[in-house]
Amino acid sequence: MKRDILDHKMFNSLIRSDKVVPAERWLGYFLGPFSVVLLNSILNNYLNVYYTDIAGLGGLWDGWFLSVFPIVVKVLDALTFLLMGLLVDRFHSRQGKARPWILLSAPLLVISMILLFTIPTGNAMITALWIFLSYNLFYSVAYTAYNTCHTLMVPLSTKNPQERSRLSVLTNSQGMLSGMIVAVLFPTFIVPGIGIVRGRWIAVMTFIALAALPFILMEYYFTRERVTENSGKKPSRSLREQLSLCLKSRRWKVFMIYLILIHLTSCLSQSATFYYCNWVLGSYNDGYTQALYFVIGNGALGPGVFLCRPICKKLGRENAMAAGFVLAAVGTAVCLLNPHNLIQVLIGQVIKSVGLIPSTYMVTAMLGDAMDDVETRTGIRCDGFSSSVYNVIFTLSTGAALCILNFGLMQCGYAAPSAGAILVQNSTVQAFLTFAAIGCQTLVYPFAAVLLKIGET
Repeated sequence: MKRDILDHKMFNSLIRSDKVVPAERWLGYFLGPFSVVLLNSILNNYLNVYYTDIAGLGGLWDGWFLSVFPIVVKVLDALTFLLMGLLVDRFHSRQGKARPWILLSAPLLVISMILLFTIPTGNAMITALWIFLSYNLFYSVAYTAYNTCHTLMVPLSTKNPQERSRLSVLTNSQGMLSGMIVAVLFPTFIVPGIGIVRGRWIAVMTFIALAALPFILMEYYFTRERVTENSGKKPSRSLREQLSLCLKSRRWKVFMIYLILIHLTSCLSQSATFYYCNWVLGSYNDGYTQALYFVIGNGALGPGVFLCRPICKKLGRENAMAAGFVLAAVGTAVCLLNPHNLIQVLIGQVIKSVGLIPSTYMVTAMLGDAMDDVETRTGIRCDGFSSSVYNVIFTLSTGAALCILNFGLMQCGYAAPSAGAILVQNSTVQAFLTFAAIGCQTLVYPFAAVLLKIGET
């Protein structure tokens, strides 16, 4: 993207104020990013299901393709995140260093989302190559460009801690809205309606991808990089130099370790939820188990949008998050007492969701604090690099979680459903799905609470 093109007034932000305004909050940080959050949520929850249950790819290369493929492509994705971080730090334009890449990524996200589901079959090599290329076009190119810069928008919008916390709550709250669609509408209406018919899946995903475009453009036009505008053009530094600078900040180091633990656990749980609800907690595509699991089990996160800032203000952000993780661990332990009992599992999930209110909405504010701490200790900002590391952790965790899930399913003897057949998975599969969906969280949440207290000191 040539910088002189970006000087044209048609690319100017519609936000003129030097302070964050309501239109910026609601259109730029809430509604705008919603579409990509929704796309990513759909892929995290249903792409692997589409591969195993709809496209029938579970046996591709004797099952090893889906066991190894996720971590291979996520390693490539991680490398592109590092490259993208360098590009952002070295890119200077009238529109900022991050926002222009959101604009560029918009059409790529739409096209690659459609390609992910239009998989040719009949030749194993062509099928594998198509999956590899389409997956990397979405994640390693389009989503990497978008998410590296989207992650930076809250830290670069303002240095005011109160405004930053408010924007962090908004930009992380689309997860509730997208989650409502993916975990309620999808299992209740959409998935039972499209069944295991590939053509219907492709039509639905194409419509969703095309509908995302105007929302991505909304994020571009209703955001502004005030921190970039005020810092001026500074010399770029190598990845090694930026890593050395960031490692001088204890807050930065602890935050990144915290992200590894939480996101790996979250990705494994999210990837296993569809399977857990279908084969352990309820029956396959019964239309209500997964919806109840999400609506009731995560219901507290809805009002949590309004409760988060008062709670964090009263207790302190790290104290509120640490106490919340302890409560969340108690909630998941309640689920494990009887993972087949819907009522008991929902009670445990409600307790968990109450505990996760602070950590759910404050993660980008924590990233901003970590980046500011690096600047305080070294006098230099490492925005693009920090965003890259943040997204590399998310990326590799997603790949590792899918590898664990698919390898576990293969080793435990998972049987894919077929038209007209009602299956019951064996006890080993059910135990594995229970651990992946719930048990791993019980183990990790207490460690996350300890890390938060360490980072605070």
